[in-house]
Amino acid sequence: MKLILTEYINSLKEDGELDKLIKDVLLAHNFEIFSEPERGRQYGVDIYAVGKDFQDNDVQKVFLITVKQGDIDRQKWNVDQNSVQQSLDEIRTVFIRNNLAPQHVNLPKKIIVVSNGRMKQAIQQNWRGYQETNNDYEYVYWGIDFIVNEFQAHLLNEDSFSNEVRSLFRKTIINLENPEYRLEDFTALLTSLFSEFQATKQKRKKFKLLKQLRLVVAIVTKYCREVDNLKHAIKCVEKYILLLWSEISKNDTDKDLIIAFIEAYNDQISVFYAYYAKLSYIGSIQDGFGKAKHEALIYTAVLYEQVGIFSLYGALLLQIHDVLLSKNEKLAGIIKQRANEVADMIIKTLNNNPIFFNPRADDHHIELNILLILLYRLDRKNDIKGILQIFLKQISEGLAFLKIFPVFSNSTQIMAELDVDHEKRIKYEYGSSTLLISLIEWTLVIADNDLYNSYRLTKSTLMKDIELILWFPDKSSESGLYHQNVVGETGYSLSEIELLEDFNAYKTLVLEEYAKNCAEKDFSFIQKSFWSIGLIAARHYRTYIFPHYWRQFISG
Repeated sequence: MKLILTEYINSLKEDGELDKLIKDVLLAHNFEIFSEPERGRQYGVDIYAVGKDFQDNDVQKVFLITVKQGDIDRQKWNVDQNSVQQSLDEIRTVFIRNNLAPQHVNLPKKIIVVSNGRMKQAIQQNWRGYQETNNDYEYVYWGIDFIVNEFQAHLLNEDSFSNEVRSLFRKTIINLENPEYRLEDFTALLTSLFSEFQATKQKRKKFKLLKQLRLVVAIVTKYCREVDNLKHAIKCVEKYILLLWSEISKNDTDKDLIIAFIEAYNDQISVFYAYYAKLSYIGSIQDGFGKAKHEALIYTAVLYEQVGIFSLYGALLLQIHDVLLSKNEKLAGIIKQRANEVADMIIKTLNNNPIFFNPRADDHHIELNILLILLYRLDRKNDIKGILQIFLKQISEGLAFLKIFPVFSNSTQIMAELDVDHEKRIKYEYGSSTLLISLIEWTLVIADNDLYNSYRLTKSTLMKDIELILWFPDKSSESGLYHQNVVGETGYSLSEIELLEDFNAYKTLVLEEYAKNCAEKDFSFIQKSFWSIGLIAARHYRTYIFPHYWRQFISG
């Protein structure tokens, strides 16, 4: 455990990672933080805190901390911009004189240099000389050994973990390099720690467990980045955020839990951005996501997975936009623009990978609906219309000429057999489709009478044997939503859906049904306007997207 923790802390960046970790150390010692870690420095100070000095008989002191990455060598001491010596001088001559709160002026001051490396022997004389020359304040260095020991003692104490949990943690780290790893150990690890959190009544212990949870997730996702396997990182943060929300849905008054969720959401955005930054360029290449794939079935599966991840990233940005809109309209606008850039990239990806419009699995409607929700919330109805038009053409021609259509069972084996056996494909009865009725209902969302009728006529002729079926959650669905696929376990399916000839009559029918049967409107994340949670659960556990997500946009 110590080796894992040391490697993790060694890899942290100075800004936004290492400084926040030091803040957690101070909070574990009941310090009050007056200056949060943020980009840039305030006259040499990264963290300004007050509390009882745990290294000096619990004397009340002001801690003024400057954080540096890596070893403190000659370059870092006084050659680099924002060097250690420059930071120390600014703290002593500027910050202490002008920036301390009045109630802290007469308290002893402890100035601390922190790094996730070690102080090189070559500059230790400089350090001692600085301490002796400026002996009006106390100067201390915290290196990697100190940080690791503090974390082990107060936040990730190996003694507080069972042998099973420690084993699961190690197995997770070891297997992260394997792209086929299904994260069973991580799931068990997260579940074990979270179960302990739920069973604990003591507020202080619950807070510590939340910190341990976040640290475990941070270490795992950091390792995912190190081994260049960001897809595992995405799955890890999705599991974590769904677990946190499962608790918030039952208790939304716990301040520490809310803060943990907000931190987790920011971590999730960071991981999704890293994935987007790494792979989005492939969307600009013709058939880019199929270059290494020699079979259409694999190409389609990979493409839908990527579009789903990119679309969810855009949706997460829009969720942040919604939260910020009433607080910081300018920043909210910038975030919305970024979501539009993500949408532009996805549209380009579809244009360069037209196989997207011939999905092989019916549950690909999950990724498709996340995309359409993103586009609608960005007021890009023309893009939605274009996608619906191409889908109608492509799935019609695929069924008519090649007998290819999304398989309702989503069985990989059946899809593979149909892909290679033309005779079997000719005789195969596709039976039902949720994807098709989803597309049809989106014509109601964008209020396109002509497109609705085109789908209706195609359904009544070419696809008359395809049964339209739509799944709806019920009141019991939410409790399982954060842990598993709840389709089949809860809810109900509306089958044998008939498309009325009159567009307005059909729209009225759908709206009446929506008004009477929409249990999901009472789900916690819908009630609290944190709508992205349902999309995360759908992508992660393959639960179908609730009809509420698009039916709410249909105007009467």
